Amino acid sequence: MEHLQRAEQGVVEKFDIKLKSKPKDGVILQLHHTIKGPNGECRRIRFSTATFDDNQEKLACADNAGNIFILDFTDLKFWKLTGIGPSTALQFVPNKPDTLVVATNKKYDMNFIDIETGQTSLTLSGHSAPVRHIYFSNNVKVSNLLTASNVEAILWELRNYTKYFTLNTYLDARIQQILFTPAGDFLVACFQNDTVQIWKHETMKSVKQIIPSELKHMKNIAFTMNGRAMAMAGLTPMLILFSMDTWKALKSIDLSKYNISGVNQIAFIPQLFDGGSNKILAILSSDCTFSLLDLEALTIIHTIQFESSGIRSFTVSPTGKYFLCILQLGEVNIYNSAFVMESIKSVPKTIVENVDIKKDLPCTSYKNTSQERSKVQAAVEQKMRICMDSARLRRILMQYGEYPDKFRSIIWRSLLDTPRNKIAYAALVDKGIHAAYRDIEKQFTIHSSITLKNLKRLLSCLAHWCPLFGVMKFLPSFVFPFVKVLQKDPLLLFESVATILCNYCQLWFEYAPFPPISVLAIIENILAEHDQQLLKHFCDVGITSQTYALKILETAFSEVLTCSEWLILWDHVLSNEPSFMIMAVVSYNIVQRNALRRLKSHEQIGNFFHMQNPVDKKTFLKKAYSLLNETPEDIHPRRFFNGFVSLEKGECYQQFTGYPKATICLKLAKKDRRKTLKQEKSSLKELTTKSQEKEINNRFKQEFPSDSKSYSDDESLQDCCITKNRKSKRKSHEFVTNKGDYCKNSAKEELIQSIVYPSMVQEKNKFGDKKDKEISKCSRSKTKKKSESKNENLEKEIEKLITTYTNSDISDS
Repeated sequence: MEHLQRAEQGVVEKFDIKLKSKPKDGVILQLHHTIKGPNGECRRIRFSTATFDDNQEKLACADNAGNIFILDFTDLKFWKLTGIGPSTALQFVPNKPDTLVVATNKKYDMNFIDIETGQTSLTLSGHSAPVRHIYFSNNVKVSNLLTASNVEAILWELRNYTKYFTLNTYLDARIQQILFTPAGDFLVACFQNDTVQIWKHETMKSVKQIIPSELKHMKNIAFTMNGRAMAMAGLTPMLILFSMDTWKALKSIDLSKYNISGVNQIAFIPQLFDGGSNKILAILSSDCTFSLLDLEALTIIHTIQFESSGIRSFTVSPTGKYFLCILQLGEVNIYNSAFVMESIKSVPKTIVENVDIKKDLPCTSYKNTSQERSKVQAAVEQKMRICMDSARLRRILMQYGEYPDKFRSIIWRSLLDTPRNKIAYAALVDKGIHAAYRDIEKQFTIHSSITLKNLKRLLSCLAHWCPLFGVMKFLPSFVFPFVKVLQKDPLLLFESVATILCNYCQLWFEYAPFPPISVLAIIENILAEHDQQLLKHFCDVGITSQTYALKILETAFSEVLTCSEWLILWDHVLSNEPSFMIMAVVSYNIVQRNALRRLKSHEQIGNFFHMQNPVDKKTFLKKAYSLLNETPEDIHPRRFFNGFVSLEKGECYQQFTGYPKATICLKLAKKDRRKTLKQEKSSLKELTTKSQEKEINNRFKQEFPSDSKSYSDDESLQDCCITKNRKSKRKSHEFVTNKGDYCKNSAKEELIQSIVYPSMVQEKNKFGDKKDKEISKCSRSKTKKKSESKNENLEKEIEKLITTYTNSDISDS
């Protein structure tokens, strides 16, 4: 590491780092701190201790000069904190990624330091010797901090940072190591008199004492990530594996077979798909050599040794992604565990036994090669099915916090137990695109044509499978993130979404198409139980569960979480009971409590649940699990939900019945009615003309039955109406020349006028049947003006009625 120039007081300057991509030896970064003395000579300062924070992928390293270097593997930056003094132990604070606990060599204090500014926010005092061990408990019920020196150990209560318990030792029983088990249930200490003492964390009562007769000069203990096994080692070439379930020794391993005369430090290195029962043990021997021991095969699979310098200590990250070695010369080598494992050329025995190794001959056909490949694939799939046990997968999830991206689709398939009904799925696909989703691109802006095609196909298959899914407006938003993740396997995509709708969306559709009142009431009761102040704030602002819960559910959290956060959340949702999703909604609100309580309007809170807000995913998930375990049974969702049921295997899928069929049938009927109305919709003039023609035809038949035939056709009636309008503009001597024709035409005209212009009938009744031409002409001219205004009003009223009818029909549908 190059020399860093001192920045201005109070300002932390950050520098870029460059990691090696897939190095052969697994070393992605080397650290060394060199400064220039007053005479210009270079002097190297040794690093003494280090610690990892896997959640934020950060590393803190302290040197003997009192400097602490922070490395951020995500942003590829590093910076230096000065003025702290020589430190003896480091540990990141859980749920506070920017806070580091530093045990100083001066006054033996523990300082809580902000790694961004270097400022100390809290100091704990109480030790009489340098602190060597700092651990935080993972117990949900009891959250404590453990600090220990060689002579005493102190438990600190984290709520008010007071001493909870103090363990003092005597001269012949100094503390070699003390730590919590991974679950935080027990506190385990290793002493110099070769005894191991175990206490119950909550009560601090001693539950077990282990005195291994074969092991002398004990130095170190280590736990697997699931906490079910403990390894013990010391300066004698002996390794003991102890079961924490049965309190008995599992096996003893003679390390002298591997040229290991003694052990200074041990630690398990977690691997993918080991279910928390880690099989790789890292051993730092007394001759300063680092070795990886496979506990199943009982072989040394890798050794790290430097000619120029021995290894003084090593540190493994909590999830096993990284580990580092601090050399005796003061340098630090940082390794990526995956790169180290890739460099180890070892073939699993289970696959080798099932494959016949044959030499390539000139006559070897492609068929034989494909058969060999099929055998290998079958063997791999068989082993994966064994590894994909749901309980084992949950242990992996609790260990790493998420499933690997490379195997996520396979793991989800195993968790949902999808049947792979190819015939049944093909039958749904053959029905084509459903009418409800034919123009789905008008509702959503999807740039990828492939994604749009997969979304249409999925929605159509769901609608063909159950009519309910053809009318639920939120469904496209709910399934879209699953399309992005699983679109490479359409069958798995459909069956996964169908299984999720059947199990994790229980009670969502019992009042369809109205909101799920029962689910929202459950969420509100849980929020009232665990955070009454936040619920009161929602009530004061006028916010209901349809805003702070339904919007999250209908989008499957995709609007409030980033892509990586969404994947991690659904890893946990699919690995737990159906009620976990409800708890996740309440957890998100409680975790965002401070931000929500600052919002004072309905619009601001509504917008909050339509955007991605910063959230600590570890705190968010931990709170969800806490709600799942601590919610009273009388309001717990599992009281109202059924257990998980997978889709049935066969040539057809089981029916989805969790919805009111009458409501959906009515909605579909209204939808068809609206479609018919659009097809038959006519203009205002056409509707008015048709109604007038019908009335004229009926009245004319009653008054002139003999001449009704001549006006029975629609065209004649229409011509009659047109003639009426034209006659209203002509002079009186142009109407008739024959008296008989005049009577018929006059009667017909009066009939038309009584229908189209009803006000004219009243005028004619005032003057009687006998009117002279002047009065008739004058009345027609006056009536003409009135009729035109009345006609305009009539048309406006009819237009309003038709518009009202159309809008009401559309809104009902």
